[in-house]
Amino acid sequence: MEILGDLRILHLLCLGGVYVLYKLLHQLFLWPYLLSPHRKIPGPPLRDPFLGVFPEIMHAEAGILQRQWVKQYGPVVRAVGPFGVERIIFMKPEALHRILISDWLEYPRPDFMRNILGVVAGYGLLTVTGNEHKQMRKVMNPAFSIPNLMAQTDMYYDSIESLVDILSSATNAQQDPSQGKEFLMYEWMSKVTLDIICETAFGYKTNSLRDPHNELAEAYEHLIGLQSGPNIARFIGLMSIPGAPFLFRSQWAYDHRHWFFKSSLLAPAATTIESMYRIKSISQRILTERLSEAQSSAVNLEHDMQAKKDIMSLLVRARLAGDQANKGSGVKGYRMSDGAVMDQVLTFLGAGHETTASGLAWTLWLLANDPQSQRKLRAEVTPLLDANPRPSYRELKDLQWLDCVVLESLRLMPPVPMTLRKAAKTGTIDGVSVSKGTILYIPIRVVNTWKEIWGDDAEEFNPARWHSLPNTYHPTYSMLSFIAGPHACIGKTMAIIEMKSVLALLVANFEFEPSFPGQIVKPTAAVTMKPADSMPLRVKLVDRM
Repeated sequence: MEILGDLRILHLLCLGGVYVLYKLLHQLFLWPYLLSPHRKIPGPPLRDPFLGVFPEIMHAEAGILQRQWVKQYGPVVRAVGPFGVERIIFMKPEALHRILISDWLEYPRPDFMRNILGVVAGYGLLTVTGNEHKQMRKVMNPAFSIPNLMAQTDMYYDSIESLVDILSSATNAQQDPSQGKEFLMYEWMSKVTLDIICETAFGYKTNSLRDPHNELAEAYEHLIGLQSGPNIARFIGLMSIPGAPFLFRSQWAYDHRHWFFKSSLLAPAATTIESMYRIKSISQRILTERLSEAQSSAVNLEHDMQAKKDIMSLLVRARLAGDQANKGSGVKGYRMSDGAVMDQVLTFLGAGHETTASGLAWTLWLLANDPQSQRKLRAEVTPLLDANPRPSYRELKDLQWLDCVVLESLRLMPPVPMTLRKAAKTGTIDGVSVSKGTILYIPIRVVNTWKEIWGDDAEEFNPARWHSLPNTYHPTYSMLSFIAGPHACIGKTMAIIEMKSVLALLVANFEFEPSFPGQIVKPTAAVTMKPADSMPLRVKLVDRM
């Protein structure tokens, strides 16, 4: 009997082994080579059956490899990733409209991407979808209205003027100030945008510009420093493990993070856990203080809260509405839980400063390499600043060359170079049958520099193109730096006006040059595209007398 039992176990193990082997053979060889309905779509060779083209993507500059594929294979490209998982690139406006707008609910973010964003930026607007996303966005829309942004613009200048003073003082302290001084501009852009978002959106002063040990700035510095191709590959693998996203956000993971640090493979995960714990602790402190203030403030609380349109006031209002509803007050509207409010704080803290910082750093780099455009911008902003050192929203908006420079920089070097979607069911896009589960690669940087739209100089910095856009330009689908549709960036207008205010004061006061002859920068290949070397530039004072 024991022998028979052992034989049954051996038989089951053999069957299990055969099944696993079949699944591997099916996924690695049969599906991509013989069975996939996408196998006739042109694209790069399948290469490694286990990893596909993934190693090439991870070690290439963000978007450049995909740009080469589109040039070689056309507007629909198939690329096979790890374990036979297919990704399809669509370039044409009709296809992008289908994926991002008309059928957006059928093409959500893949779970692993949603979980990566959720761990580092909260499960807020970036990650939720469907009706919950609509309700969240409705609550947050007033914070990004034009009247509210017009009222907030003046608040940017305390931080910007502080930055100008720091750069001026450090440059003047040089033995020969006329030679300028080298600064890591991305780091300074990250500090100034963090100070601005904290002050305007949450009423919290970080002063990271002058406090090199500010805990929030340090936590984000460690977190952002993880961005690289190999690290994002590790995170994709980890976030694909059931339960891993929950573990990353748990108290247990923080208490035992030293275990992760012992492994070079898991050390980036430990840094993420530690950094996010610090960021969440500070965010919780901000939220608790604001809730306490709101609950203990004047009798006319409702009128006072309705008058405020900053992000934190809107979140507090939504949170208090939930309390009132629980008491049977009959208050209508979307009600956020404590967890949902915290996730929104994390989302706007992270996405609200890092992408704008990247956009500013790339703009300064492009201007440093185009002295003529830089001088033209200085000539435009200087008279305005002489008349009004703190230009209003309308005054900044009316500066045409500043507008061209910002748009051209965001087109050429989008802070988010790509995004992903996943087919929730089998359907047809641009005449191609797309199977359920297929990953759809939205190549933002590739679309933004597609020669079929922008012409032969599509990959060059040419701000003047915005004075006369080509006939092939589409206002929604030719530049995807802020995505499109229901998941389009809610902070687009705020990001642009913030970039304009920072650039106006910097370019009026400083001349920017490459740090050394032949300097080449390398964008990171991760969720966002920042300069890998923090963008060293030589900064010289401009005599405004």
